[in-house]
Amino acid sequence: MTSTLYSMTHIGTESEEGGGGALTPTDQVLVSLQMLEASLMGYCLFLALIIDRLHHYVRELRGLRKSMEAVMKTNRALEESNNGSADDIKAKEKEIASLNEQIKVLKSESDAKLKEAIASEADASALKKRSEGFLQEYDRM
Repeated sequence: MTSTLYSMTHIGTESEEGGGGALTPTDQVLVSLQMLEASLMGYCLFLALIIDRLHHYVRELRGLRKSMEAVMKTNRALEESNNGSADDIKAKEKEIASLNEQIKVLKSESDAKLKEAIASEADASALKKRSEGFLQEYDRM
């Protein structure tokens, strides 16, 4: 690109040295050709810069997408484990409720057996006293 710019200035200075100060038609064609080359080179450099930046952004975007997918997978796994935990918790709560009901039933049965035992003890003591009374009466007879 500097070579093109140098050629353009060289053509301009040669025409001034030639005496006329104006460019000849051949020099005008050469200068316009050099300007066209310089413009095209500048445009190509600009496009190369844009393409390079786009490539950089695409790579960065791809990395971000991969990391986002990884985070989404872990998020799904956590949600599934939380849902599974919620289901487990509900199942455990149901199990606890049924066990509490069984405890109540067993307590009532235990109370009933205790009352029966107390009643049986009272009957046994009453029968013992009665038996002793019968023995005393038998001995007396």
